[in-house]
Amino acid sequence: MGALDLCAEMIRLHEFSKIEEAMEKRICSAFIKHLNDTSLDVQTNAVKSIQKTASIINEENLKNNIMTLSSMVIDSNKKEVRDIYSLAIRNTIQELNENSAMNTIKVVYPNLIKGLKEMKEEVKEECLDIFADFFKKFGNLLNKKNDRINKDELMKILCELLMIKHDGVRKKATNCLGQFAIILSSK
Repeated sequence: MGALDLCAEMIRLHEFSKIEEAMEKRICSAFIKHLNDTSLDVQTNAVKSIQKTASIINEENLKNNIMTLSSMVIDSNKKEVRDIYSLAIRNTIQELNENSAMNTIKVVYPNLIKGLKEMKEEVKEECLDIFADFFKKFGNLLNKKNDRINKDELMKILCELLMIKHDGVRKKATNCLGQFAIILSSK
């Protein structure tokens, strides 16, 4: 069964009753498995399915999906679909409630920081976009929950990125810093 078929079935079942936890976990595992398929269409359908089900799956499955996507954003072997994975995370952010968002940022933070510190410019740009979206939507909440990110570490990295020669990274670092400023005021 394809990812979109599983997604449609999951949404249909959710409308009438709660999905069994074991079934939900198997379906989410299938989405993750499809992310590693050699077919770009299969990968794209898995990403769409992850996005569509983000608001109805349990917290653990959501964190696992987002963690896998963030790992793939920084994976050097996934450069041709990196933007799709990044966009999936960014679109999923828009579907999150506050509780899910706080747990999600805590899970993906290490991968995003790794991407900003160690990876090529294209990876840095995607990580900056993801951070900016988190800060834009949940900045005020992150301001109250200081244990989710290391503000000093991120500020240092953003300032360093403002100094590099790559225009795209500098532009995205500037945008990210603007969104990040919302949560800096409480320090």
